[in-house]
Amino acid sequence: MKKTQQKTSKDDNAPWMKWAYVGIAVLVAVAMVGTYLAPMFEKKAAAQVGNMAVIDYTVLAEDGRPLITTDQNLLESEYKKGNVVLLTQRLEMPVGGQVSGENIAVIPVLYPEISGFSGFGLLGFETNAISVGLVGMRPGETKTISFSYGENELAMNLSEEDADGIGLNFTGTEVGEFVPLGLTASPDIPLGNETNESPALRFGKVTAKNPDSMTIAHRYGSARVTLGVITG
Repeated sequence: MKKTQQKTSKDDNAPWMKWAYVGIAVLVAVAMVGTYLAPMFEKKAAAQVGNMAVIDYTVLAEDGRPLITTDQNLLESEYKKGNVVLLTQRLEMPVGGQVSGENIAVIPVLYPEISGFSGFGLLGFETNAISVGLVGMRPGETKTISFSYGENELAMNLSEEDADGIGLNFTGTEVGEFVPLGLTASPDIPLGNETNESPALRFGKVTAKNPDSMTIAHRYGSARVTLGVITG
């Protein structure tokens, strides 16, 4: 008997070949997607001493109440509670920079309008703390940075006459209230044709009061800072 020669169909391996081609195509597609997405997962560079950084921030009183912020949503929520908060713009500052603790940085106030003041005053103690706190932060990171004033109490004792003289209502002011204060870099009284320098606004808290005087402190607790971009 003749042996019947069994032919192998060319189509027998076709499905496997198709799967192989599909598999290769999928691998290529995954590789391409990975290439495009890789930058999204790269670790962003950390801020180093000497860089310049743009930040969003909120300055908080010692009791945690916000005083000035770049966050408009926070501003609106605090106003609904009856709290006055100032709105400012993003701040560009050196990373790790240091100035005198008594230095006054005048910060623009966007809302509300504050007549008679050049802006809001941040002291060197506060800007130094923020600047040092930025070291090691990455864009998008948020951190709460505590303020330290050393032995500086940043408190003043005012008689009733003194308080009324700077526009405060001595009789109607209670312990725990925040009151506006004006700070200038040169507190000397101007003479001759010199003009008065517009003071920077600080919020002070009445910490003690008796029938003859009251004590107002303008130390703050911390700043909640979000690093936006590193510019240099």
